[in-house]
Amino acid sequence: MFNHQSVKSLSALIIAIVSALLFDELAVLFVATVALLIIWVFAIAYTKASAPTVIVGNVLALVCTLTLFLTIGISELVNLFIAMLLQANCLKLLIAEKPRQIKSIVLVNFFISSCVFLFYHSLPVTLLVLFLFLLNITALYLLTNRKIIKQSGARAFKLLLLSLPITCVLFLFLPKLPAFWRMPSLSTAQVGLSESVNPFNISDLTKSDKLAFRAVVPDNIAAPYYWRTMIHEEFDGRSWNIVDSADLKLRNSALKKGGREIKIYHEQTSLNWLPTLYAGSSSTGNIFTTVDGGLYRVNPNNQKFTYDITEIDFADDLTSSKRGLNLTLPQDINTQAVALASQLKAQSTSTEQFIQLLSRYYTQQQFSYTLKPPIYTGNNSIDEFMFGEKQGFCGHYASSSAFIFRAAGIPARVVSGYLGGEASSSAEYLSVYQYDAHAWTEVWVPSKGWTKFDATAFVEPDRLYGSLSQLDNTRDDFEENIGVGLTALSDIAVFNELRLYLEQLDYQWTAWVLSFDNEAQNKLLKELIKETSALKIAVIVMSLIGLFLVSFLVIKLWQRRTQIDDPVAAYLIALEHFAKGKNLARENGETVAHFLTRLCEHFPNNKTDLMSFLSLYSRHRYGEKTLTKAQTKMLKRNVNNIKYKRQL
Repeated sequence: MFNHQSVKSLSALIIAIVSALLFDELAVLFVATVALLIIWVFAIAYTKASAPTVIVGNVLALVCTLTLFLTIGISELVNLFIAMLLQANCLKLLIAEKPRQIKSIVLVNFFISSCVFLFYHSLPVTLLVLFLFLLNITALYLLTNRKIIKQSGARAFKLLLLSLPITCVLFLFLPKLPAFWRMPSLSTAQVGLSESVNPFNISDLTKSDKLAFRAVVPDNIAAPYYWRTMIHEEFDGRSWNIVDSADLKLRNSALKKGGREIKIYHEQTSLNWLPTLYAGSSSTGNIFTTVDGGLYRVNPNNQKFTYDITEIDFADDLTSSKRGLNLTLPQDINTQAVALASQLKAQSTSTEQFIQLLSRYYTQQQFSYTLKPPIYTGNNSIDEFMFGEKQGFCGHYASSSAFIFRAAGIPARVVSGYLGGEASSSAEYLSVYQYDAHAWTEVWVPSKGWTKFDATAFVEPDRLYGSLSQLDNTRDDFEENIGVGLTALSDIAVFNELRLYLEQLDYQWTAWVLSFDNEAQNKLLKELIKETSALKIAVIVMSLIGLFLVSFLVIKLWQRRTQIDDPVAAYLIALEHFAKGKNLARENGETVAHFLTRLCEHFPNNKTDLMSFLSLYSRHRYGEKTLTKAQTKMLKRNVNNIKYKRQL
């Protein structure tokens, strides 16, 4: 009988690794519950602990289900689905005894392992999932072939290696089909920016070291890099929100002659809005330019994706309705900020001069830039910030500046996105992380249109260049926010080099594998064959797979080929290989007679063939007589009967 405890242990290990990988996506209490169930599974396998009875199992299932819904809820359907799979397999492991029950657990584990790709697509995660597949295939071999775990693991490893060429062929040439359904949105932690900007929201993102996107920026675009993503024009006294018309499509746009081009490798997000350095157009499907020059993605699918940006000729426009919207303020709040706006307005004769006076105010009043701003409450939070603590993050400066501009009768709005980025070791691309999230103000200047105004440039000018992780003045707060990890240790040369090396590997994986979409596939096919068609692609795919299978068959036949001229010795080697596969390998110093007699005990139905083989072998080996042609055929028939005759 097969060692079902080994299979259950491998299955429990797979569930434990997946739960650890998805720790941030699942509730802590749920992960703790799964951990306790896994410990119980190992205790049953390797100690005298007993499995739960039917009644205990039903009560346990009920308690775990209640824990699942109370800790995760039904708002995050993807997380709930994965949690249900993990929990169900854990509970099944506790009570499963029959091979059919355990086999169903192993098969479900293939789905559980693949669920990791819903959240992570990096190269290390991909290699780890392959390792989980290796464990699961090993478990299947243990179920079906009754071999020891070492042999089953070796066969599983060979199977994975043999599948890689076919996988590569299918990946390169199989048509990329669209998704049959759309996954529900991921949690806010995966999304990053929010359509509603509160001064504290951007600050929260400094606690996340997740990658937002990578950008290949041409040399003719100099820093600082303001990655304009969303425009917030409605102000309710606390938050800046996106208006309903923000996603209207721009009509009659034209590419700018000699315009700049950027390529973005974006991480998974459920937001429709995409970062760009300028008003641009994208040839990537499902992406269009909005009336404000931004980029909007239709039906995001929570997967990594790549898009290009080409600069367009874009003329800013301020209609009367837009002007009124960008001048609207709630009444009777932040009276000190309103008074400051009136004072600066009286001292200026133009919008440009007002901007200069406000810039000077930020410089002279000893404002400070901090990643841990004080908590400002109430309807007069801008007054508290501007005339009280004077400590804040970019969101505080952007919100306060837009308020003051509007109070002075100057149209203004808040823009959120990202600032800067960390250059790769090869300077080939920029890596922009969630902690690089930024907010600034856009002001309407006559004859110039919407103009960027970023108070951060006057308070902390070093923030405009590089990444937030490279800013010395806030280094301690940044490391405390991020916690333990390579990013927080980047000031140590060894860890920083390791981080940059891993980052470079992940970029290559993203650029060459994850970004291989329909466009990249069509380009490859056109380079290989000038005129593409479904028939040609099918012929190429089938030919390559057929070539691989034929090559595999030739290699296997070559491996079976023996260099021994003596056919009797060759047939003995074949029997030894057969016995080794059944865990009955010939021992060192064991005679042929003893070896074949031992096989008779395990395979009584083949006793006649084994004894016939022993007789012919002894006649040849010890009688020093050459076997006739008929006797050699008989020897071959004996071996084939032993190897391929079904054992009852």
